[in-house]
Amino acid sequence: MNKLSQSKNVKIQILKQMVRKGFLIVFIIFSFILIFIGKPDNAIINKTSGMVIQFMSPIISIISYPIYKVGTFIEDVKKFNKVDKENTKLKEEISKLTEEINYYKQLDSENIELRKLTNFVGDNSIYALSTKVIGTSGSGLSHSFILDAGAKDGVEKYHGVLVDGYLVGQIISVGRNYSRMLLITDASLKIPVQIERTGTRAFLQGNNTKYPKIIHFENQTPLQIGDRVITSGMGGNLPYAIPIGIVGSISEEEGIILQPYVDSSHINYVKIVKSVHTDGIKQFLKEEEIPET
Repeated sequence: MNKLSQSKNVKIQILKQMVRKGFLIVFIIFSFILIFIGKPDNAIINKTSGMVIQFMSPIISIISYPIYKVGTFIEDVKKFNKVDKENTKLKEEISKLTEEINYYKQLDSENIELRKLTNFVGDNSIYALSTKVIGTSGSGLSHSFILDAGAKDGVEKYHGVLVDGYLVGQIISVGRNYSRMLLITDASLKIPVQIERTGTRAFLQGNNTKYPKIIHFENQTPLQIGDRVITSGMGGNLPYAIPIGIVGSISEEEGIILQPYVDSSHINYVKIVKSVHTDGIKQFLKEEEIPET
C-alpha cells in the first residue's frame, strides 16, 4: 500500500471517530437537560430515549453512508490497480511468447529454403514397428526388457526403441520371435548424441541410475542446463534428431547429467525404429574394405 492510500484511510478513520464522538456528546447533553428539568418517571424517560434513538438513527445512517461509499471506492481502486498490473504483466509475457514463436517460424522458413537450395536429402523413410514389453532380463543392475517382436518381424540389432517419440533404448540381441533391448540408463550402452542448441556431438553413457551421463563431448560452445539432447545419427544405426532428454545438471564431481524425457519404470509399449541408411552404410563399408596384399 502506498503513502497516498494510507493517508486516505487515516483521514476516513478520523472522520468516523469525530462523527461518533459528536453524536455521543449531543446525546449526553440532551440527557442532562432531561435530568435538570425535573424528576420524570421511568415511562417518560424510556419514551424520550426511544424518540431520540428513532430521531438520530436516520441522521447517523445518512452521514455514515458517504463515508462507507468512500471506503468502498478506495478498495475498488486498489483492486483495479492490482488487476491492471497483472494485465500489463500478461501482455508482456504474451509479447515475449509471440516474439519467440515468430523467431522459430523464421528459423523453420529458413531451414526449408536452405534444404531447397542444397537439395538436402533427409531420413524421410524410417522403419517402425510397435510392440509390447513382455518381461525383463539380466541381473538387478541390468536395465533391459524383453520385447514381443523378433527377426521374423524385421527387428535387427542396434535398432532404436522409442516411447512417445523419445529414445529410451536400443536393441542388443534378436531371436526369431523376441528381442532384447537395453535402456539408455544401462552402463553397457553408449549412444552418439548431439546438443541441439549448439550442434556439439558427444556420447550418452548409462550408469545404472535413472540419469545417464554425457561424455566425450566436443569442447565447443559450453553446455547449459536445459539444453535439449538428440540422437546425432552418427554410425547410421539410429535416425537423426530423435529427442532423448535435457541437460539436468553440470558439475565437476558428477560431470554432465542427462534428465531423460521418459521414466523407464513406466514402459509398457514401445516403437522400434532404424535409420534407412543402416543397410546402405554397412554395404558401403564392406565395399570399401581394402584387400590384403
